Amino acid sequence: MLSFAITVLFTLTGTIAAATVVHCLVGARAAYRQLMREGEVLRAGLALQAAAVDMRLRPAPRRVIATRRVIGGQPPRLPRPVCPRPACAV
Repeated sequence: MLSFAITVLFTLTGTIAAATVVHCLVGARAAYRQLMREGEVLRAGLALQAAAVDMRLRPAPRRVIATRRVIGGQPPRLPRPVCPRPACAV
């Protein structure tokens, strides 16, 4: 019984993997055909092609890390905690 369950598990896993690969191949083939059609349209001059200057990559944004500076040798002042309500005198 255990060997049958393992056989079914491996068969099912293999079938799903094969179906996934076939699905990806079909999608890739369709994308390739579309790219080739667009290339033919561009070569025929039926569509305007963007200039290379417009297609250049933007520079990556610089990442800046905020650091606290000690001015005059004293640690920075922290804000006072705010009480939710004033204390009541009894």
